[in-house]
Amino acid sequence: MKKERTKGLPCERARAFPIGKALAKLGHFPTKTNEKEAWFLSPFRSETQASFKVSKKLNRWYDHGEGTGGNVIDLICLINKWSVKEVLRFLNTDQISFSFQQQQILNGEKDAIIEIVQTEEIHHYALKEYVRSRGITIGTAKKLCREVHYRLKGKRYFAIGLKNDSGGWELRNKYYKNSASPKDCTHIKNQNHKLIVTEGMFDLLSLVEMNP
Repeated sequence: MKKERTKGLPCERARAFPIGKALAKLGHFPTKTNEKEAWFLSPFRSETQASFKVSKKLNRWYDHGEGTGGNVIDLICLINKWSVKEVLRFLNTDQISFSFQQQQILNGEKDAIIEIVQTEEIHHYALKEYVRSRGITIGTAKKLCREVHYRLKGKRYFAIGLKNDSGGWELRNKYYKNSASPKDCTHIKNQNHKLIVTEGMFDLLSLVEMNP
C-alpha cells in the first residue's frame, strides 16, 4: 500500500524560492529595491526605517536589528511559527496567503462564511500601521483587539478584530470591512456607572484613546 505523499515542494527546490516573492505572499513589500538587493521593514517588529535586507543574488535574508538571517524556509518558519512541512505546502501554492491586499467584494460575498483560523496579539507591521493611520496607539488597540487570521472562499487574510459578546468578530484592515458571525454587540466593563454606546470599532477605540 502506497503512502499518501504530502503536497509541497522538496526542500532543495523550496530554498530556491525567491524570498521577495515569499514575503509578498505574506503581505510584506520592499521600501526600496535595486538589482542586487531589497530592503523591507522587519516582519518581526515595528520600525520606521528598513533594516531587513534580502540579497537577490544569494536569495538570503538578514535582519540587522536581530542580527539573524537565513533562507526562505527559515524565514517563513519564524514569521508564521510553522513547521517545515507547512512552509513547503505554502510555497507550493500560487495564491496570496494571509493577504493584506485589497479584497474585491463579489456578489454574495457578504453572505459567505468567514472561518476564523487563529487569533493572536497584534504584531504584523501592516496592521500596526493601519491602526496608527486611524489615530489609535498600538497600546490601546492591544487592550481590546486581536490580530485575526481568517479564511474566506478558500483564501486566507488577516485583519484587526474586535470580539463581540457572542463570539463573533468585527474585522477591519486598510482595504476590508466585514464581520464573522454571530453578530452581536461588545460590552466593555470598566466599573463606570454611565453607559456609552458607540457605532463602530474605531469609535470605541477612539473613546478609549481619549479616556485611558
